[in-house]
Amino acid sequence: DVAEWRDGTFGYVMKLRPEGYHEIGDYLLTRVRFLSVQTIIDAALNIVSAYRILHNDGYCYQDLNDGNFFIHPQTGSVLICDNDNVAPEGTNTGILGKPGYIAPEIVLQKQMPDTYSDRFSMSIIIFMLFCLTRPLEGRRTFGDTPRTEGLMRRVYGSDPHFIMENPSHPEYGVDNNVQRNAITFWSALPSYMKDLFLSAFSRESIDHPGKRPTELNWIQTLVRFRSEILRCRCGADVLTENGASTVCGKCASKLSVPFLLRFSNSQYSIPGLPGSRVYRCQIGPCNADDALKPVGKVLAKQSDISVLGLRNLTDKHWNAETPSGKSRKVMPREVVPMKKGIKISIETETITIDEP
Repeated sequence: DVAEWRDGTFGYVMKLRPEGYHEIGDYLLTRVRFLSVQTIIDAALNIVSAYRILHNDGYCYQDLNDGNFFIHPQTGSVLICDNDNVAPEGTNTGILGKPGYIAPEIVLQKQMPDTYSDRFSMSIIIFMLFCLTRPLEGRRTFGDTPRTEGLMRRVYGSDPHFIMENPSHPEYGVDNNVQRNAITFWSALPSYMKDLFLSAFSRESIDHPGKRPTELNWIQTLVRFRSEILRCRCGADVLTENGASTVCGKCASKLSVPFLLRFSNSQYSIPGLPGSRVYRCQIGPCNADDALKPVGKVLAKQSDISVLGLRNLTDKHWNAETPSGKSRKVMPREVVPMKKGIKISIETETITIDEP
């Protein structure tokens, strides 16, 4: 409902926030904690997917900041508010954004908010979810340093530096007193997540907004991250990069990965375990609505859980080829046995089943 105009203004009625959802600030202050790393990834995926749909429809958000999101710590589901600042790309609404989240070109008034500045703000939010600190605020903004308007204009406008590009830098690096957990969280991230953050806050991305990671870049990277997290028998989550077998840091148990799913185009592998999924965004270009749809899932045979197979969850056939060169069509709902050397062609991607 919209109220009547009075004195040149009006108001509208919004739903109250449901129980169980919290602002990002609550997570930064550790008043609330995510259930697991997968839950953080799911929250990031939900945020990125929403903005991909918005941008693909020709709109930009213009005021993306930590107050826009309510996140459920158990599920990673996200509610987005403050949508009255959304406008068609290129529209000047007079809104520049919230300090601390505005892209450098907006701070310096070289551009008006657009999709590229949204992407910069979105990268800040994603970094905060994983590392619980702001990516551009390090030693020079903490301690006895006054947070003057001039300093913050340097930090976010004329002289921005990613604190993890050189964490030990005396001016631009991490403040070990205030941000002591940041290094721990950063070190726990896989190399490809670090690389994407380094790209998002690089000098090239700052000077050339069109070079910033896209929503699809983030989705593909986050989906890979989620696929490479294993659950140990002790309940701990363990990261295995490129699907390799690893050891649990909590109980020292070895987590064996029987098979790998190697992606030819993306040139990485994920564990081939029961429950592992291949997503639409991993097999070729797709629209925003389909990016996170599973196209394949690894299953265990009910009579023998050591026998695994990859089920076709699409409505189209796949092509499977054995190491000897024999090929067959894999119809929807059919299962390809997980055996070393089998190649599965799904659209523009070829997935090879391998052993570690």
